Amino acid sequence: MPQKLIPLIRKSVAGDREAFEQLLHSQKPNIFYIIRGMTDCPEDAKDIHQEVSVRVYQNIASLKSPEAFFAWLRTIVVRECLRHLASRKHFISIEALTESNPVLVETDTNCNPCAHMEKHELCSAIASALESLHEPLRDLLHMRYGRDMCCNDIAAATGMKSGTVSVSLFRAKQQLRKKLQSGFADA
Repeated sequence: MPQKLIPLIRKSVAGDREAFEQLLHSQKPNIFYIIRGMTDCPEDAKDIHQEVSVRVYQNIASLKSPEAFFAWLRTIVVRECLRHLASRKHFISIEALTESNPVLVETDTNCNPCAHMEKHELCSAIASALESLHEPLRDLLHMRYGRDMCCNDIAAATGMKSGTVSVSLFRAKQQLRKKLQSGFADA
């Protein structure tokens, strides 16, 4: 962390509005970098940045350590992005997810009505299995497959290390696979 920001952070935590504005202005490129990694609409990026600014202002007094500022800020940005995307219904549909990722589903629906029905049932099973995952794992899967983000972009957006993202995605896929297999075994 740049040492010049520590006094600004401390003053912001203490309620100095001018210091807060300087701090937020200094972080604007970092905030937009994370937002652009999670959204593809410039109008959304501006809206999310505004919401992040409000959240940071409302919660800066709760920051316990200036050294934790960047991780704290990153968490707020990621949560606001996810909240905004969920509210705007920008999450990719399960059908689009499975159609764009043949690894998940490979069915021929062009000629066979039964295949179309099977695909619909499979999409419903995937949606249920995804819903049953813990939110952090669901979010990682969405960023990777729904938003087509690479591990490095996810790491930058979430504050996790790239290796941790890879391992978490692997575990999320394992859990999803187990839930799908147990669901089909029950049917």
